[in-house]
Amino acid sequence: MKQRIAVIAASALTAGFLSVVAMPVANAAAGDIAASSTNGNRGLITAADGTTVGVITSDALVSLTITGQGSANGNYTIVTVSGGTVSTRGLGSVAQGGAAWYRVGASSDSTELVFAPSKAGTNMVIKSYDDDDDNVTADAAELNKTWTYNVIAAGLSGVIAPANTRVTLVDTASSTATGTSDTRYANAALNGNEARINVKLYDGLGEAFTSSTGLVTFSVKSGDCLVGATGAQTLKFYAPTATSGVASAYTAQATTDTPTVCVIDVSVEGVVVATKTITHQGPVKTITVSEVEIADSGSSAQTGLATVTAFDSANNSIGYLLLAEGTGANGSVNTLTGTNSFRTSSGSTSVNGGAAVSSTPTSIGWTCSGVRGSASMTVKHTPSNGVAVHSNTFTAACNGDAVNYSASLDKASYVPGDIATLTITATDASKNAANDQEVFGTNGTKDVAIAGSNMTAITAPTNADTFTAGKKTYKFIVGSSEGSYQMSVDLPKFNSTTYSQSAVTAPYTIKASSATVSNADVLKSIVSLIASINKQIQALQKLILARR
Repeated sequence: MKQRIAVIAASALTAGFLSVVAMPVANAAAGDIAASSTNGNRGLITAADGTTVGVITSDALVSLTITGQGSANGNYTIVTVSGGTVSTRGLGSVAQGGAAWYRVGASSDSTELVFAPSKAGTNMVIKSYDDDDDNVTADAAELNKTWTYNVIAAGLSGVIAPANTRVTLVDTASSTATGTSDTRYANAALNGNEARINVKLYDGLGEAFTSSTGLVTFSVKSGDCLVGATGAQTLKFYAPTATSGVASAYTAQATTDTPTVCVIDVSVEGVVVATKTITHQGPVKTITVSEVEIADSGSSAQTGLATVTAFDSANNSIGYLLLAEGTGANGSVNTLTGTNSFRTSSGSTSVNGGAAVSSTPTSIGWTCSGVRGSASMTVKHTPSNGVAVHSNTFTAACNGDAVNYSASLDKASYVPGDIATLTITATDASKNAANDQEVFGTNGTKDVAIAGSNMTAITAPTNADTFTAGKKTYKFIVGSSEGSYQMSVDLPKFNSTTYSQSAVTAPYTIKASSATVSNADVLKSIVSLIASINKQIQALQKLILARR
């Protein structure tokens, strides 16, 4: 029976408040501020230290100890606050100097002041001044310490924040894998394998939970799939563990050997926080071999000669597909090599199954025996049911290097600004297309030389260029000077007396098109038009007279 919706309750993690360590008053200098632990702090998440910003909630009460100048100085310590209010508690001589500041008496005793923020979103800034000139003024030159608190809304700390929840797809069986984004290609699972979703909970401050306290649910929104533990195909419900603060679940096909796109809603405390789309691939339906190159008959095992792509019945590209050797080998072409379709690495053979489909497929090659020739071949894959799937038939060729070449242009005549295409065609000693592996030149000794007057190459020819199926094309921008010219093509690496090969030329002309009409041509046309009209009038007159 198909199971389309499975809901998973998962434990998540919680975090407590950060504690604040008080600075011993005995070690504090005059005018210093220290967090007080005598009467505790409410809503203090992180404490400031004079150089960093602390974090408090909007309902916080922060107790700070202010150290006086000491009786020997005879002066005062001035304390100001913005974005908050202050009241006194404890010993010490304190005189209020208005709503914005307090003056701590000329004593080495410390005074505890209690600060309360005004509102969330407005920083509370506390400053202390050494009133050395005894003018009871908070002079900028006498500034001692500045403590700044970022005020956040009450209830953010230790409370699950769905918006901060991290939901990722991973290609590993680890329950602690929690990257900031989905693992590349983890959204595809090979036929019969699972995909894994991991969830990490955070509070409103972005702190990860470290003990069980939340509810995470995974629901199938669409697709013929199941969600649950390992072996999800047979489960309807799974309560995953909260190891290291990560709730996790697996998805799988509900119907064996049937491809499906599984869409999963992930909810925290009843709020959908993420939707993940996973493609569960079906078994191999078709195999395509394309972009076939010609191998070098003088080199045995070669790779990168063709691309193999496998598809299921839903036309999904299938990755990490192990393919058997091809059929059709002969005396020139031997076994295929490197037969993996779109292969990429996988963290676990049970999760995803290495089914990730790379943007660049892995290509295949074959072994040449040294004898020039070719073979009609196919690639096959044999799935668990034993019924082999074959690719299209392709020609696996082992040809020689170029020994003869010719050159031609796409047109005999061009107008300025045209794009001219030069095609070089090369054959091996057996008159077959030269292989695609041999480069055109050797730097410094046998450099490629291709040029023509009033022809500017769009992509300049290089010694590293190769043929494709025995051909190579270059494009040129045609210049403005009219005349008859020759395009010279010299590939010294392939020149030899043995095969009567040397540089070749391709003729062309450049002729500007003319839109100018002379006065004589205009008059001639007018005379011709008048004569034509006269003839038509005469013919009409004869017709009228004949009818009378």
